[in-house]
Amino acid sequence: MSEKNKLIGALEKFKFIAKKEEQADVEMDVIATLVSTPSAVEIATAPIKMTETVEQNAYQQVASAPLLAVVQESVIEKKLDNLIESYEKNKLLSIDDIYRKFGLETDVKRTVFMADIYMKALPENLPVDIKRDSVHNIMNASEIKIDDLLNDAYKRIDSLNNVLEGVVATTEELRVKQIATVKDLEKRIEELKRTMMDRDKFQDTQNTTIEYEIQRVINIVDFVKPKK
Repeated sequence: MSEKNKLIGALEKFKFIAKKEEQADVEMDVIATLVSTPSAVEIATAPIKMTETVEQNAYQQVASAPLLAVVQESVIEKKLDNLIESYEKNKLLSIDDIYRKFGLETDVKRTVFMADIYMKALPENLPVDIKRDSVHNIMNASEIKIDDLLNDAYKRIDSLNNVLEGVVATTEELRVKQIATVKDLEKRIEELKRTMMDRDKFQDTQNTTIEYEIQRVINIVDFVKPKK
């Protein structure tokens, strides 16, 4: 293959020309005339490495795109988790919310509150011991096990204490953060006050200097200006 054809092939490959073959022949005649040495082929094909590097970089960017998307998704999920956690910590829970959160029994007949219902159904003037025995008798007749109700009660106490401890811990954590923020703000306020005082001093000094110079110039003018 002639050097001319090699140049045409190289230029066409990398889209340096996009014309019909006849037009390319005319342009290549000019190029061949200007660079007629074998080194011209090396110069014409030099962009190959550059193009390959660009293609490799583009491939790397495309290849790394899924990884970047995963990282960004992970960051977003973390932020959402933090927001949800913050919301949950600051959400006022009802007693029912707490019981649902810990998956406690909702059927009243299988909870410790059934004993309370039986107790309130008895006359108020009955002695406590008699009330207790009466409730036990009713529960036995209803095939309700006292141990099951007591276990339910212990679970409810544990869940309530768990939430209570969490609220106290969160409040203390927030208090520490807020105190630190307040201290930072107070420090910033003092810095701004000092900055304002320094600026006032600067203004006083600058005003004095300028006013002195104005008066000096006025005095000179009064001296030099001819009297009427």
